[in-house]
Amino acid sequence: MDKVLHVLELVLPVLVTLSLGYFAKCKKLIGPQVIEGIKTLVMSFMLPAVLLGAFYKTSFGKDRVLITTIIFLVCIIGLVCGSLLLRLIPKSDSLLPFFTTGFEAGMMGFGLYTMLFSAAETHYFASVELGQEIFVFTVYMALLNKRNGLSGKETIKSMFKTPVFWAILVGTLLSISGIGTTFANTPISAPIDSLLLYVGAPTGMLMIFVVGYQIAIDPTRIKSALVVTLLRTVLMALLCFVVIHILGLFVTMSKPLFWATILLFSLPAPFVLPIFSDDKEKEGFIATTLSIGTLFSIAFFVVISFLQ
Repeated sequence: MDKVLHVLELVLPVLVTLSLGYFAKCKKLIGPQVIEGIKTLVMSFMLPAVLLGAFYKTSFGKDRVLITTIIFLVCIIGLVCGSLLLRLIPKSDSLLPFFTTGFEAGMMGFGLYTMLFSAAETHYFASVELGQEIFVFTVYMALLNKRNGLSGKETIKSMFKTPVFWAILVGTLLSISGIGTTFANTPISAPIDSLLLYVGAPTGMLMIFVVGYQIAIDPTRIKSALVVTLLRTVLMALLCFVVIHILGLFVTMSKPLFWATILLFSLPAPFVLPIFSDDKEKEGFIATTLSIGTLFSIAFFVVISFLQ
């Protein structure tokens, strides 16, 4: 009974918030422009506060470098596997490689992880997802921009305009230089940490609400979307198995780090995909696939809640 109550404590807020977002959309209580405003608020202020707080005072040693490198390489492998599947599977969508790599850590990962562990342990998830952030901001975005005829220079310019990128960069530099660790031992760090925690506190709830609002399943696209989701799920399960065993050889796999890795690989593909589609026909496929992937992730989160 205690285990069931513990799982409900973790899962119920996520399921209810997700449902509230979907309900708000169905009943037209909130318009798309409001959701865009919430996303801007989260990505411009709240998530950067979470990331900066997670990165700046943790040591950037060999373990983090190794984890970051491995996850970045995994994202490359996922992209290559998607490209191979594109050639092997007749009539598969040209966007398939973008569904078999990357993780929606920003809009989903951090929100779910903070339900499993305390805010003080967010740095474990931040460490695991750093490699995919680097991948998304560089390779992933560059390839998506190339599809739309944008240059690498324009990709770099857009990257430097992103608050999340600056939060990761500043936090990482403070960590590598040791300035963050030194600052953490001063009296002024307490109010700064309190500020970052306060600004970042609503992140999880708002992100999950937005995810619920954005769920959109086109019945005519369900079959193809399920195939893509299944391919991604199998691929990510295999890659996760390999990564955990490799990391176990070199890094102490604490409980928060272990579940951070598992959670990362259970997340859907990045939600930036619809932004780069100017084809109405593809938009329905993208939205349906991401929605089904999101529901799969929530279902897996329930499983993680039972196991961890």
